Amino acid sequence: MNIAGVRDRQNWAIYLASAALLMSLIACSRSTTSNAAARENNDSWKNERQYPPLVFNSDAWLDCSISSSANGRQVMNTTSGQGFTFDATMLPIEKSKLQVIGQSGMKYKFDSFPTAAVKARFTGLGDGLITEMKSEVEVAVARYSQPGGAGTAIHFTAADIGADSAYVEFTGVFVRTNDSKRFPFRVLFGRVSEGSGTVVPLSAAPETRLLSKNVTLGSLQHPVTVTTALYEAEEDVAKLKMQ
Repeated sequence: MNIAGVRDRQNWAIYLASAALLMSLIACSRSTTSNAAARENNDSWKNERQYPPLVFNSDAWLDCSISSSANGRQVMNTTSGQGFTFDATMLPIEKSKLQVIGQSGMKYKFDSFPTAAVKARFTGLGDGLITEMKSEVEVAVARYSQPGGAGTAIHFTAADIGADSAYVEFTGVFVRTNDSKRFPFRVLFGRVSEGSGTVVPLSAAPETRLLSKNVTLGSLQHPVTVTTALYEAEEDVAKLKMQ
């Protein structure tokens, strides 16, 4: 074979290799685009939050007994309107803070979590399971009683809580039983007009952690106003043409 023939074969090999590389790049690009589209279509977070949340107002009461050394209990009961009713077993508190401010006030805060999925009912939506949940609580009182002295149980009533000094929030996901539809939610309690509480500090120090707490917010006769925001995936909303 002469030199010209060798060059022709080399050129032909280079051409074939270039063509194969080009085809490979095109296939990869199509695959990436397809996978991205599939991920977007299967993105439950985006689908569930594509539209603004449903917002409900209701009346409810809350009873929470929890400690840092044993499982506790948190009961929410909606008495009117659209909201949650559940009875949850709670894990011991790990993250908390209690601060006594002389004789003039006291404040505490903590995060808590259920031990497992919680059976719940949401008025208007039906029964289901709360599969994800976090409780965030922060309360400040202007007055309190501590008859046993520093380091012992602190007692207060709803009247001792400032107008904007009780923050109770639940965040999580509710899965409806009849169709397994997910509803990410946030629950926020409003001003408390009736209720009471007892918190026990871990030590006599002015700033310490919670040993235990037993608090009721609202009652059957005087419930608390609760706001609940629920996200819901909507798959059949019509795409409208521009006129």
